Amino acid sequence: MKPVLIISLFALVFLESCVKNDVTSLTLNKSATYLIVGMTDSLTTTMKATGDIKNLQKKWTTSNSNIATVVNGLVTGIASGTAIITVKAGNQTATCDVTVDDKILPSMTQGELDYYGDAYTTKDSITGTGSNNFILYLASSGIRMDSLTGNGEVLVIELNTPLTVTDSIPTGTYNMITNLTSKIYISPFTLVPAYTDSYNYRWGCWYYGILTDPLSIGNIVVTRANKIYSINYQFYDDYGVLITGGFQGTLNYVNTLALSTKPSLKNSVRFKTVSKINKAMTFRRK
Repeated sequence: MKPVLIISLFALVFLESCVKNDVTSLTLNKSATYLIVGMTDSLTTTMKATGDIKNLQKKWTTSNSNIATVVNGLVTGIASGTAIITVKAGNQTATCDVTVDDKILPSMTQGELDYYGDAYTTKDSITGTGSNNFILYLASSGIRMDSLTGNGEVLVIELNTPLTVTDSIPTGTYNMITNLTSKIYISPFTLVPAYTDSYNYRWGCWYYGILTDPLSIGNIVVTRANKIYSINYQFYDDYGVLITGGFQGTLNYVNTLALSTKPSLKNSVRFKTVSKINKAMTFRRK
């Protein structure tokens, strides 16, 4: 019996050594994903195999690197369009369809207007010229305006008006300031581009929603009938993503100068972290 046992053991070891290392199944955690230009998404794989697959490599490719790139499963939106991300391991492949958009169309239904007076001390004592400063909050229906929490989108728009205006937004077009080297540029009918000050407070124009983005190009057009405002906005972020839409309704007015503690931006907005996009949040003044 001993020779038979030895032969059987030898045959078992030989057969095991001949087991082919092979991937039998490969799937992704999603078959499709939607990105805004600059956003990222992580794709993960589930793999079944036979044999020893410790050193088996997964190869990631994109059908169009001008639209979306992929590195070890991390997909980044580059430009508007579609692309297919493919992962291959052994003889198995899995794919994910990627759609990249270059615009965001927020639907804002709530508004608040906070008055800050001549926050940038622009008043000229000789000529009497200068501007008052306001922060306009526009939010979608899922947002609580007292704390700016909830599910939805928020636009923070910092604007400047004539010194004679203290409780409303005059009608007209407000263009983004492109030069902040001097407060002389902070004049009526302008918008302040997004920046972060030395205390890490965010000021200027920001978008919070699908992503968190500083806005440094764009304008708003304001019309008004009695207390009903119509505000059309068009902004671009640093990636060239268009954020556009409109608001129609009343604005809750807050005179921050009358409060015992003058607020900066609402805390929930000021400290909101970036979760889906990797980019610097500090606006660099020219």
